[in-house]
Amino acid sequence: MSEEQQAANPQTGVAEVHKLGPTLLRVAWLAVLLGFVMEALLLLFAAGFGILPGLGEAVADLARQVSWSTIVCVGLAIGTVVSKARAQLMGLLGLLAAPLASTVARTVHQGTLGALTVAEKTSWFTSSLLFVAFLKGVEYGCLGLILGWIGQRAWGGAAAHVAAGLAVGLVFGSATGALNQLTAPEPLSTAKLVAQGVNEILFPVGCALVLFAATALGEKAGS
Repeated sequence: MSEEQQAANPQTGVAEVHKLGPTLLRVAWLAVLLGFVMEALLLLFAAGFGILPGLGEAVADLARQVSWSTIVCVGLAIGTVVSKARAQLMGLLGLLAAPLASTVARTVHQGTLGALTVAEKTSWFTSSLLFVAFLKGVEYGCLGLILGWIGQRAWGGAAAHVAAGLAVGLVFGSATGALNQLTAPEPLSTAKLVAQGVNEILFPVGCALVLFAATALGEKAGS
C-alpha cells in the first residue's frame, strides 16, 4: 500500500498501532538471540588469539551485549509499524535509543562485574563514554533512516538490509575504533582491535536482519 493510500485510510494507521505489541515482542526475542550470537562470535575470536576471558567477565559481557541489542533493536522497531514518515521516525528512534542502550548496557556490565566481584579492565573507556554514546546515537539514527526508507521499497529485502547494516557498520565502526585507540592509555592489542571491529561492523547487520525478520514473521503470521 502506498503512502497516499495509507494517508487516505485512517484505519490503516490504527491497524498498524495494534501491530506494535506483537512486533516488539518478536524483535525483543530476536534481539536477545542476536546478543547471544554476537557474544559467541567474540568469544570465538578471543579463543583464536588465546585470550579467553574468565567466567565472570564473560557473563558480564553477555549481559551488556544482550541489553544493548534489545534496547537498540526494539527502539528502531517502533518505527517499523508507523506508516507516515516512517524513515524519519526510525532515524529519530535510533538517535535516542542508541545512547540509552549504550548507557544501560554499560551500567548492566558494571553491575554484573560488581556482583561477580570481577575488576573491570577497561576503565579508560569511561572518559570518552559521552562522546561514544553520541556517536552511537548518530550511527543508529542513520541506520534507522536508511532501514525506514528501504522498508518502503519493493526491493527492500534481506539483502538490502544486510547491505545497509554493513555500510553503516563499516563507516561508524571505523570511527569508533579510531576513537577507542586514541583515548586508550596504551595501544590496544590486536586481539582487542579485532574483537571491537567484529562487534562494531557485524552488529548493525544483525540488527537490520532482526528488524527484517520480525516484519517478515509478522506478515507470514498475518497471512
